[in-house]
Amino acid sequence: MNSWVSFLPALLGVVVVLQAGLNKKISAVWGISGAVLLNALVFLVIAMVAYFFVPNMKGNIELKNFNWWYLVPGTLGCILVFGGPMAIMRWGAVHTFILIISAQLLASLVWDSQIEGMPVSTMRIAGIALAWIGAVLVCKA
Repeated sequence: MNSWVSFLPALLGVVVVLQAGLNKKISAVWGISGAVLLNALVFLVIAMVAYFFVPNMKGNIELKNFNWWYLVPGTLGCILVFGGPMAIMRWGAVHTFILIISAQLLASLVWDSQIEGMPVSTMRIAGIALAWIGAVLVCKA
């Protein structure tokens, strides 16, 4: 794993914090709906450029293959974009993201087990438990 993809999870961690923090700053001026609308417009432009101009990015979009649950990821993304800045405003970045990370670990364990069919090990459960203990300690500080 000698490629930049090896660092992608760490990069995504930084991006999530920056995105929510910057949206908090924008929403202080434009309101949270204005920040979300700006995000949606930027996302649309970037997605369209990637779809039409980046080789191997064009998918096979056919409405006959559409399922209702295809709307769920976009809805969840909207919840993240609205919820992140609101949580940071209320509890600060550290409290917000330690709880997000702890919840992500638990949700990932359930996903891997139920959707991907991966076994649940004692070490994974112990690691997640330690993360939750850390979240409690951080939130008590």
